[in-house]
This record gives sequence, C-alpha cells and structure tokens, in this order.
Amino acid sequence: MKILYFASLKESLKLSSEEIIITTNTTIAQLKKQLINKYGEHYFPNNILCAVNQETANDAVIINETDEVAFYPPVTGG
Repeated sequence: MKILYFASLKESLKLSSEEIIITTNTTIAQLKKQLINKYGEHYFPNNILCAVNQETANDAVIINETDEVAFYPPVTGG
C-alpha cells in the first residue's frame, strides 16, 4: 500500500511517501497505530487528517493493499 505524507508531517518525517504491507481488513485506526509504533505518537495526533484514494476518511474506514492513503496535518488559518 502507498502512504503519502503532506505539509509539516512530510517535513518532520523527511519522507513524502512510503510503501508498506498491511493485513486484510485493516482500518485507518490500525494503520495509524502501526505508524505511531514506527515513528512516534507526536507525528500522528488525534486531529491528523486522512484521505483514502483522495477522499476524506475516518478511523473506521477499511483499507486494502491497492489503496493510496494520505496523511496531512489540519489546516489553520489566520
């Protein structure tokens, strides 16, 4: 599966994308947990945004090997 990282997350991880292997019926929440174990919780806070195949997704969405998952920090304005 391809994972994309954007904005400050991309800069912090020094990584714009990566390929990982997931098990069947993996949810976004489970993927986040896997990434937290790999990189640390501070990179994936509760308010991080996620998209699956370019559509906004929540933690309950089930993903598969052919999906593209993107993570990006919430946008602030001012």
